[in-house]
Amino acid sequence: MNGKIKLMLTVFFGILLVSCTKPTQDDRSVIKDLNVVVDLDMENNNDQVIADLPIKLDSLSDHIVFQIRNINNQEYNKVTYSSRKGYNDNSLRNLVFQNIQTEQTNVLTLDKIKIVSYEQLYNDKNEMEKVVLYQVIDTFMEDDEAITLTSLYLSVNDGKNFKKISSKNHHLNSWEYFPELKKVFFKTVEDSDGNNKLNNLDKHHIFSVSIEDFKAIELLTEELKTMAK
Repeated sequence: MNGKIKLMLTVFFGILLVSCTKPTQDDRSVIKDLNVVVDLDMENNNDQVIADLPIKLDSLSDHIVFQIRNINNQEYNKVTYSSRKGYNDNSLRNLVFQNIQTEQTNVLTLDKIKIVSYEQLYNDKNEMEKVVLYQVIDTFMEDDEAITLTSLYLSVNDGKNFKKISSKNHHLNSWEYFPELKKVFFKTVEDSDGNNKLNNLDKHHIFSVSIEDFKAIELLTEELKTMAK
């Protein structure tokens, strides 16, 4: 075999090897599809949305997730998901979960929401919990000066049991997951005077929610009252 033919075969098999190599999770997370168009708005058929190529929230998950956004959103190229950092933007309209084995799909919600962030929770052994945590805008004001309230939501890993955890008129300030307790602790500010603005007169709260039954409990109510006297 002469040198020229040998060189051509080497280049050919090199290209073939690269094209057959499976992408890593990080590679898959940034690939976006601009062609898939679906409609999840039951009342307005003109409100079309697009679906990104699917991602996996964890390498061991038995579901893939399609991120859904409005078709007129121009920020789609900036959206990524990391299995350890989660998704953090504010442009997602919805999520569709699909079982890898059965290909059965589940739409996260048909309510009008905007997903600010979401991420898979992990235990103290760095193993995937059966819960996904979301920060969601679910109230939309016509007043441009009104505060945008962010709420805490949870679901199981297939997107089912999507439930609002924080209370109405509460803005989610921060949260922390304690895997040894199987609880998420979170702080909120309540728009207690109903003026759609947050100020020093509004009330602060701290809660915990179990990831096993999604029940939230307010904490330190009596203790904080005693200290305020």
